[in-house]
Amino acid sequence: MPRRPPALEIRIENIVTGLTPVISLLKELSGAFGTPFAPMISVTTASLIAGVRTIKKNKEDCVQLLEDLDVVLYAILDLYIRSETPGSLPPTMLHHIGKFTETLHKIHTFVEGQQEGNKMKSLFRHSEMNTLLKDCQKGLQDAFTIFKIESGLGLLGDVSEQQKKAENMHYELLELISGLSDETSSGQASSIFHGRDSELQEIVKILQNPSPRIAILGPGGMGKTSLARAVLHHPDVISKYEHRFFVSCESAITATDLAASIGAYLDLKPGSDLTQPIIHSLSAKAAPLLILDNLESTWEPLTSRGGVEELLSLLTDIPHLALLVTMRGAEHPAKVRWTRPFLPPLKPLSDAAAQQTFLDIADDENEETKKLLEFTGNVPLVVDLMAHLVAYEGAASVLARWETEKTSVLSDGYDRRSNLDASITISLLSPRFTSLPGAMDLLCLLSILPDGLSDLELLQSNLPIQDILACKAVLLRTSLGYNDDKKRLKSLVPIREHVQHFNPVTLSLVKPLQEYFSRLLDFYQKYFGTLQTAGSIKQIAQNLGNLHQILLQGLNPQNPDLTQSIACAFSLNTFSRQTGRGQHALMDLMQPLVQLCGPKSEVLFITEQFRAQSQSTVNDPELLTSQAKSRFHVLNDPVLESQFYSTLAFYYANRNRSKAKAAMDKAVQLVNTSEHIVTHADMLSYAANFYWISGEYNTGRIIARQARRLAQVAANLYEEAHALRIEAGCNVFLGEYRSTVFILQRARQLLELCGLSDGPMYSRAMDLEADIHLRKSEYAEARKLHMHIAQKNTTKDNPIDHAYALLGIGEIDVAIGTHSANPDLENARKLFTGLHYRTEAFMCEAIQVEHELRSNKDVATSRFKTTLEKCLQWSWTGDPQLTLYSLQRMGDSALWPSADFGWATTYVFVYLAFASKRKEKLALHKAIRYLGDIFLADGDEHTAESIFVAALDGFTSMDVHRERAECMIRLGDLAKNRGDLVKAKEFWTTAKPLFKCSLQAQAVAQIETKLATLEQERR
Repeated sequence: MPRRPPALEIRIENIVTGLTPVISLLKELSGAFGTPFAPMISVTTASLIAGVRTIKKNKEDCVQLLEDLDVVLYAILDLYIRSETPGSLPPTMLHHIGKFTETLHKIHTFVEGQQEGNKMKSLFRHSEMNTLLKDCQKGLQDAFTIFKIESGLGLLGDVSEQQKKAENMHYELLELISGLSDETSSGQASSIFHGRDSELQEIVKILQNPSPRIAILGPGGMGKTSLARAVLHHPDVISKYEHRFFVSCESAITATDLAASIGAYLDLKPGSDLTQPIIHSLSAKAAPLLILDNLESTWEPLTSRGGVEELLSLLTDIPHLALLVTMRGAEHPAKVRWTRPFLPPLKPLSDAAAQQTFLDIADDENEETKKLLEFTGNVPLVVDLMAHLVAYEGAASVLARWETEKTSVLSDGYDRRSNLDASITISLLSPRFTSLPGAMDLLCLLSILPDGLSDLELLQSNLPIQDILACKAVLLRTSLGYNDDKKRLKSLVPIREHVQHFNPVTLSLVKPLQEYFSRLLDFYQKYFGTLQTAGSIKQIAQNLGNLHQILLQGLNPQNPDLTQSIACAFSLNTFSRQTGRGQHALMDLMQPLVQLCGPKSEVLFITEQFRAQSQSTVNDPELLTSQAKSRFHVLNDPVLESQFYSTLAFYYANRNRSKAKAAMDKAVQLVNTSEHIVTHADMLSYAANFYWISGEYNTGRIIARQARRLAQVAANLYEEAHALRIEAGCNVFLGEYRSTVFILQRARQLLELCGLSDGPMYSRAMDLEADIHLRKSEYAEARKLHMHIAQKNTTKDNPIDHAYALLGIGEIDVAIGTHSANPDLENARKLFTGLHYRTEAFMCEAIQVEHELRSNKDVATSRFKTTLEKCLQWSWTGDPQLTLYSLQRMGDSALWPSADFGWATTYVFVYLAFASKRKEKLALHKAIRYLGDIFLADGDEHTAESIFVAALDGFTSMDVHRERAECMIRLGDLAKNRGDLVKAKEFWTTAKPLFKCSLQAQAVAQIETKLATLEQERR
């Protein structure tokens, strides 16, 4: 009779059956909607499934955890599928999903520690493992509560029931995904477009000429945007201009904002000032057309006018760029040679065009409509609003209300602007509009939101507006609102201005939206640096203009919620800084307000000033530091105080090293008093990183190991990976390569469990691993990793990591004597120059010098010496790595012709002193070997031999193949010179495989020749 499997084994198989479909469901959810945490949960769940059958200890506890996990994961999937915004959850719920993901990682850590042959358990004390189990159980119980899972519900009944539920979920998910493709873009030109044929043909004709610069001018509501869109979609324009960009300028406050808006349409990475990047991008495109719509929003304020005109001037310096702007008024911006003759400002439509537009919308022609058309003055926006009213109410009803309303609205005089205000007013009083009271509230809110709102934001922001999607529909049907090409609900500028004047928005409407964006900014900050924030970064970026206007409402001394508005503004400034946009303009407005919000807000403001000015100078840093210190006496907040001092340390890092070190020492001291273990690990990693880049490698490694230990106890996989990478970085400069590759591979494994295999930290860990192989002269392994990074990170999506990979590839190719090294180095140099990474651009130049010297021994060297001296001068007080890069090539006498031997000799001693000061072990031993070459050239073979032996010992301890071989070939030569042929052969024979390993074919051939000659001499 066959053995019946134990109950636990059956439960384990059921767990595997239940969890396996979850992985594919999460992948599909993430692929379709970019769902935060789905990749992380999917990878970690797959890892649990892979190891569940090897659990040897605490089996019952592990099985129970995984059964509960199965239930929670299905509940989360159900939550996403049944959300009002399918595939997306509000920021508050995302915080809960993030918290559950932390529990999932704790479960993984606990289960991994119970598997056969696993080393994780040795890292934990017995009491810590028990605490970890309790944390897992509590986290799952919290998840049951948050996700409203019935108490006592266990793993889904039998296998067939699990499979059926998974199949149903898969079907529902496919239905949601298929619905995505049914949405149609609203970015097309309007199908109702009459009366602008002559203007349209004139603009299209001008655009056929070289370097057209056109401005469509006219009062508000004249249809400038509609005309520009018609131009954009005209067949002749499409055939001539390969690249066409329609950029709305409504939310741009400054010229820098305008450049950022253009950059977003060009898919450029955000930066503090994208002026030059957009110029480079447009210059590189064939036949580009740029349309700047509503440019007056940025140009009209005198504070930004000069900057906007300067930007326009730079744009028009691109000869093959066609520029079209729309602006209210009749004035052209200066500094642009506009195409002549100018287009006259747009006038009202002809009677026939106005009537045709009206009939296309209302389909109602009678005496009342004719009378209403007379009142519109043929202004396109007024015709549009009036026709939509007639389509719903009928002409007689609208005419009656018009007769009443115009008396009050037009009492100050009859002009087209008054007609526009009157038409907006009667639209607001129409039965269709007033039937939903929330429609007015929504329009009031839109009046201060230049970026508009997406359906997701309408539904998730808990606005006090009932039937909000019905209210949206009313705005669309009355033409008081429209969907832009990104499907965001907006209102036209004339309507927004009217509503702001006659019906200003209340703080009670603005507050929920501010709270929503605050939660979104908090989510971004909590998971900063991870892929979980990709969606939130995009959403926040789409609302930067909105956030500015919302916070302008809240940054008011009379606002009872001023502290919350200040906190949100801090978060917005952090986002702006971390995404490369620089300090936000609101920071200048906040300075007199933070004092009203207490000492914590004051300290946060001072800290943000130091963070934002890391690349420039803070006015009176000593005074600011003193002010912060005085607030700490009343706060008693060691975490906040530690954050301030660590920020201060990085501010002083390149200004005053003693002040920087003192500040970071204080930060570490403070963070060690923190009881919040996760914050503790995070802050220690931050401090370790400071000591790493400051060259205090031993201190950095000690603190990184403390951070790693705390992260392990908390099962914070991301922070553990972060600490491991910093520890590895310190190890590299200490010359400890053997164990460091394992450390980095562990870091990458943890990042994979976090769903971050496509993230920047993963690439940086891989880059560091490649650097170790490069230092050990394992060039094939290093090149393979760099190639992987370069292919994974394109110049468009991640130009920084791509450039670093090209730099690595170029350096390796120079080292192995590949003639094709220069193109990679030149491409890297251009990328770094464009990104303003001057240090890295100089590194490329230094390696290019080495390439030229190795390729051509007879070349004139004066310009190469000048290049390296320039690199050294730039780096001397700022970047030690570039200093080492330069001195390594300046001091290597083997690179230079004999005429430059004296020049190179000078720099050997500088290299030796600097490497010793920096405690950079590899550089130090290279300098020692170069010193041996000097003594050898001077004929002092005894001293040279001693030096080569010392260098060899160091290179052997680091396992650096090529440098070991370089020492051995010299020691072999010296042995032969004194007649010790056996020793010479031993050295050369040992050196040969080391040269082979480091792909030094020429050196291998040289050794073979030496060995062959030696054999002949011995005979």
